[in-house]
Amino acid sequence: MNRRQYVAILGTASTTALAGCVSELGLGGDDDDDNGGDDEADTTDESAEDADHEAVLVTEAYMEAAAEEDLEGVSEAMHTYHPFDPAEMAADAEEDDDAEFTFGGGDVVDYEVELADEGYETDDIHEIPYIEFWFEDVDLENVLEGEEAALVDVYSETREDGRTTTTEETLVALTEDGEWRVFVTYESEESHELPEGDPVDDETYRVVDDLEFDADDEMVRVNFVDSIDSSIEEIIAYSESHGRGSSVYEPEDSNDDYAIPATWINSPFDPDGDEIVVTVVVDGEEMVVHRETYEP
Repeated sequence: MNRRQYVAILGTASTTALAGCVSELGLGGDDDDDNGGDDEADTTDESAEDADHEAVLVTEAYMEAAAEEDLEGVSEAMHTYHPFDPAEMAADAEEDDDAEFTFGGGDVVDYEVELADEGYETDDIHEIPYIEFWFEDVDLENVLEGEEAALVDVYSETREDGRTTTTEETLVALTEDGEWRVFVTYESEESHELPEGDPVDDETYRVVDDLEFDADDEMVRVNFVDSIDSSIEEIIAYSESHGRGSSVYEPEDSNDDYAIPATWINSPFDPDGDEIVVTVVVDGEEMVVHRETYEP
């Protein structure tokens, strides 16, 4: 692959300095229930403590640098052994006349970072699909030995061609000689499995207009139909080779009849041959709505 692309917004997997803007993003919401002053104070203290966790702070720095297209800043927030260093990739592309480097962080318009799991075990990193492939030339056990890990959720809004897309991704933060750094994108075995079943035969849940495959970028563009039923809470793209890819979901504060805030999403695929599956989530249930095979 000669064309190089690094998307710093996790959407793939990636992922401005707007930490805590839950109300603006529609990612949270006020709790009107009165559970008592002590419980409310405890929750507030816990939330503040989570927000000050070094794993959260370094991820915020990572996102801010990405939004400003500060490649050196992104690189500084990343672990030395992160498999995709944008500053290094940009330098390599400058030396290769056939290579083109594209950085997508500037499309970020808003984000929120939350601590997902402070007690995530470094041993569990070995269970992430493709982790051994990413680190085939590195002794991963030595990288992890004596360090701490945590999971961090990143909720992002990106805007391109006048359209806003909302995405969610989980990152693994890892200490490096005691200093927290962004390490890799978190995937579970479950998220890597291709959903089974034929597409549902129901016009209500038809969301895919067509797929556009770009073998050079190794990305497939999933184009949506003009009107998406308001009961659809999320649209998710998978590939047989990569597992769960990009997704877009309905903001919690949206009252629109057709609330999915995007007309398309990009997701990775294998240009040597792959199968793409698109699903929708309705009332918490995920259903296959499109299945298509790519042959080179």
